[in-house]
Amino acid sequence: MATLLSAFNIADGTTPVESPISWLVLAWVRREFVDTVAADAGGQSATSTAMPAGAVSAVINVKDYGAVGDGITDDSAAIKAAEAALTSGGHLYFPEGDYRFAQQHPAGDAALLLAGLSNVTVEFAPGARLLMDNLDANGHGTSHGIRVEGAASHVTISNPTIEWVTRPSARSFGDGLSVLGWPSDSPPPPQWVGSTGTVEFVSIVNARVVNAPQAGAVIMGASDVTVTNFTAIGTMADGLHFNANRRVTVDGLVALNVGDDGLAFVTYYDATQPWTYGPDDGPFNQSGLGEWNNGGSVASHIAVTGGPASGVRVQGGYDITISDVTVTGKEFGIQVNSAKATGPGDWTSLASRDIRISDVTIDGAQTGIVLATNNIDGTEDSMWWDFSGLSISDVTIRGSKNWSLAVETPSATTSKFAGLTLRNIYAESMAADGPTVGGNGGILLASLHDSVIDNVRLVSDHAGDINVVGAAQIRDQLSVGDLPSSNLTINDLILEGPGRILIQDIAGVRFGSVASYGADGSAVVLYRVHDASFDDITAYMPGRGTGAGYGVQILQVNDLDIATIAVTTDDHVGTSWWAVELGGGNPDHDIAGKNVRIENVTYVSGRDDTESDIVVQGGPYGPVGWYISAHWRHGGEAVPQWRSAVFGDTIPV
Repeated sequence: MATLLSAFNIADGTTPVESPISWLVLAWVRREFVDTVAADAGGQSATSTAMPAGAVSAVINVKDYGAVGDGITDDSAAIKAAEAALTSGGHLYFPEGDYRFAQQHPAGDAALLLAGLSNVTVEFAPGARLLMDNLDANGHGTSHGIRVEGAASHVTISNPTIEWVTRPSARSFGDGLSVLGWPSDSPPPPQWVGSTGTVEFVSIVNARVVNAPQAGAVIMGASDVTVTNFTAIGTMADGLHFNANRRVTVDGLVALNVGDDGLAFVTYYDATQPWTYGPDDGPFNQSGLGEWNNGGSVASHIAVTGGPASGVRVQGGYDITISDVTVTGKEFGIQVNSAKATGPGDWTSLASRDIRISDVTIDGAQTGIVLATNNIDGTEDSMWWDFSGLSISDVTIRGSKNWSLAVETPSATTSKFAGLTLRNIYAESMAADGPTVGGNGGILLASLHDSVIDNVRLVSDHAGDINVVGAAQIRDQLSVGDLPSSNLTINDLILEGPGRILIQDIAGVRFGSVASYGADGSAVVLYRVHDASFDDITAYMPGRGTGAGYGVQILQVNDLDIATIAVTTDDHVGTSWWAVELGGGNPDHDIAGKNVRIENVTYVSGRDDTESDIVVQGGPYGPVGWYISAHWRHGGEAVPQWRSAVFGDTIPV
């Protein structure tokens, strides 16, 4: 075999492509070699479609149909003639060259249409480009580059470069690659004319799309799709977009300055309407979550840089794994949302389920991660707001201008975002990264239910906060005792910076460790919290500013258990200072606290004092059923010493 390969110049990486005959023989040799190696290894061929023994596919060379490939001659007619000659089992080949396609609104809406074909390959030689030069007088696109329509199976598009010669004036018609099938194992309804059925086993390898009027590639209603090493540059819409597919694998995506999302897994919702635009095209709708919501998909090695919208978006998805993602300079790094449309251009989608996103780095986004229920207030069926199985882990976020991470829901007492796991999230927001807006690079976890937060850390040199809050508007509508249970588990919530950790309007939370280092003001604030427990709360505050300062503020709380509070400060007290405050009661809302148990407060300062610096509101609005066991030491005393006391109206025996 080695001698035979050498005869065809494979050993040094060159490929004879001057004639269809040599390419035909070479294709056969390559197939035999791959199959022989696989057989020797006890495995299967790496190719997706095994050819029958002795079978040889016909090779169609576009130059044999009149294509010149000089970048000047209009090769439209030759490409269409080669397209017409391609049949199932065939191989269409573009030798090195620039193939200009200037025909506007071509048949099949594409420079190259593969309709109803199976076991076909379209291959571009190294250095071969399809130059799309068919914008209309307004600078709008008039066709796709390559289009695949069903029913079709085992379609391979290898090494295509599809480039629009002139950048379109606006987002308009035409994707670099377009695949349209039918998202079901059942046949399409009689009124469907967009394709003849499912497209399956599609491979797109080493594709490069530049300046497409719409997306780099849009895949709709296809099954078992593999995209390897895809590059989208300057497209007017998404880099790589999947709508209502099944079992997609993406291994390698570079999206540079695309006009919308870098990578999107999106399926829309309509209980009765199978498609959005009409019976000849998608996007497709699904009546609920299932395998055709891009189910069973895996995407990895994703790099998105520049442009608006999201680096990666998942909307209406099911059972999708995304890993090894780098996003730089986008509006949103990662976005997972459900939505109800309220106007033209909006999309309605259900809450995604079983989505796993990991190993992510986000730099310079307006918001690093946004998780949202758009126009969904939680009074609807849980299919709109329950994201069970959504896991986002091992993420680094730097330089976000708004929020580093935000869970956002409508302003209502009933809003919910359920089923989330966040684990190992590191966010860094520095003034040197540029001016911040809105969330100041902080973290917002709003309206969460049935969720787990584990090891979330924010490092900031300005007042970026970590906010864990219930649904908006609850404060004015519900008393503390009536707050609905969120059923949250939160551990290792850490802020390093002058901001504060605010836990507000929330019930049913089990906290492990909560820690604030370097706060300038209040370090940790519990405001209107019900049925919550903490293993430990740490407030480390050396060198505070000149204003008011509090280690831990506990305001209007019910049924609160805290095992340990540790507060450390220097000798500065500012305008007012307390290590721990239990208060906030007033006649218009709730008393300061009910059933509050703090097992151990350890407080260390540099002040010259003997008192505990623990303050508890008295009078009719003070707490009831409470106690605090405290130990403190002021290093500024002439002879510093530990003191201790137990405070409260319900002191344990």
